[in-house]
Amino acid sequence: MKIRSVVLLTLLAFTAAFIAGCKKTREGQPRVLVFSKTKGFRHASIPAGIAAIQKLGKENGFLVDTTENADKINEDSLAQYAAVIFLSTTGDVLNNFQEADFERYIQSGGGFVGIHAAADTEYDWGWYGELVGGYFESHPPGVHKAKINIIDKNFAATKDLPAVWEHTDEWYNYKKLNKATSVLMKLDEKATPAVI
Repeated sequence: MKIRSVVLLTLLAFTAAFIAGCKKTREGQPRVLVFSKTKGFRHASIPAGIAAIQKLGKENGFLVDTTENADKINEDSLAQYAAVIFLSTTGDVLNNFQEADFERYIQSGGGFVGIHAAADTEYDWGWYGELVGGYFESHPPGVHKAKINIIDKNFAATKDLPAVWEHTDEWYNYKKLNKATSVLMKLDEKATPAVI
């Protein structure tokens, strides 16, 4: 089954809402790790995404570390972070040991934000596919304006959006969807002929 969904859905609002809701608490100022390693397509927007998250951190009182070094995904390093943000990662970016440490980090209450091509990552690691909610399958060429129906207005990142939100972005089709995923918004494919 294919669905179309938002890729870069209000990066700042979603990230801020997520960081505020992280269950894992650490002493001192909250800290996040932005991980942007690629082994496939590399998005030119990665530097702008990092800058946006760093700006968000300054405005909302959390520290931001950035890396493309997968060696940072280990139990000792991850212990200092409230959340790890996979920013447009692609391909097989972690080895088996790093995957195991990342799973333990999430299972112990660490936070995760997957942005854009995070769904185009780790296709052979089923646990990750469930975490991210599904895997990238395809997308129509280009960037298109679309109408998005807000399904859940009780979530911090969607509560201030109109019932139908118009947004221009690159839209993804997904496969292997996690049935336990809570859907916040749905793209109205009938009202968005450019992406059908």
